[in-house]
Amino acid sequence: MSFSPTAPRLLPCWEAHVDIAPTQDHGAGPDGHRFVVPILGGRFEGRLAPESDAPSPFAGEILPGGFDLQRLRPDGRKELEAIYHMRTREGVAIEVRNRVLIDYAPDGSLDYARSCISVFAPAGPCDWLNARVFVGTLQVVRPQGQVLIRSFLVA
Repeated sequence: MSFSPTAPRLLPCWEAHVDIAPTQDHGAGPDGHRFVVPILGGRFEGRLAPESDAPSPFAGEILPGGFDLQRLRPDGRKELEAIYHMRTREGVAIEVRNRVLIDYAPDGSLDYARSCISVFAPAGPCDWLNARVFVGTLQVVRPQGQVLIRSFLVA
């Protein structure tokens, strides 16, 4: 087996503070217990070109109307798929699909929360987002009120 001599690097790209509504219980399904968490809004900030040394602000708001589909699996782990839009200060609307796997410690605290982030941007200054791979982390900032999503470009 042969690997490329250049290993991937993770470059911080943006942080999103996402305001969420209370969790809605949608009952058991064939793959586990289902929940929906409406996304109310929020804000994000980061670097538009994390691969360069030049500062380039990348900031704006999380638009209300998104949602987070959650499934509590029979093994106790949780899968999330959040679908929402970010709008930059310049008015560019960016669709985000964030698939998260969460594992809990024996005491019920969050032990592991990592994600694969797909980004869909229109042609223009944010088009480069369509040609990169992103991963992320999820952290509860305010229980039942806000989560912090950190995204990293895989370079």
